[in-house]
Amino acid sequence: MTVSTSTPATLYPLGDGIGSVSLVQSVGDDKMIVNAARVSFGGDNGAPLNSRDEKLIRYLLTHHHGSPFEHNLITFKVVCPIFVDRQAVRHRVGVSKNEVSGRYVELQERNFTPPAFRKQAPSNRQASVEDDGTLDQEAASRIWAEAWRNAFGAYQELLRLGVTREQARGVLPLSLYTESYYTFNIRSLLHFLELRDHEGAQYETRLFARAMAELAEPLFPVTFREWMSLKKSH
Repeated sequence: MTVSTSTPATLYPLGDGIGSVSLVQSVGDDKMIVNAARVSFGGDNGAPLNSRDEKLIRYLLTHHHGSPFEHNLITFKVVCPIFVDRQAVRHRVGVSKNEVSGRYVELQERNFTPPAFRKQAPSNRQASVEDDGTLDQEAASRIWAEAWRNAFGAYQELLRLGVTREQARGVLPLSLYTESYYTFNIRSLLHFLELRDHEGAQYETRLFARAMAELAEPLFPVTFREWMSLKKSH
């Protein structure tokens, strides 16, 4: 079994130096997945991973034998806009989460501003399309900035008046950054990636999903290789 609690590796999916995904800890490896499957026949062992083991991982993924992929964990610290977090938290099967609480602490003045604004997709009520040049980017950016600064200013003023933190936070925008610990097993992580690094998912959420995958892949390289191969073949 492999256990890692080294200095966190950190990626910045949004490129603004705030939004981030850090690898906090990991337990297990590809061999642990193989052993979890082979224990059914009393065949688990401490030998290094070999080609038969790699074929077994592909077989398990191909035929949706999911439980052997649950005997491991990966913990990320995720700093993301609230709207990204709310999309991620919808997929909590096999996932543990703890988030910074606006009841306990005064929230920081950290806000996400899109580098470019997108237009509503004409045929999909939940999706967006790239600006075709008809969207007033400057005006959108100005309105966005005014809105979040006014909202955060109202939050600070409520606190100065003595209003409790748990109520004052109600005026804050979804673009404010929040931070959480997310702990996945590989089965739950692959499920999350299938749903949130998908063309139907919001672009910003996809960037965070890809960052998680980038940090997790070196820990379970055979599993990710075979999973990606199967995705491409479908």
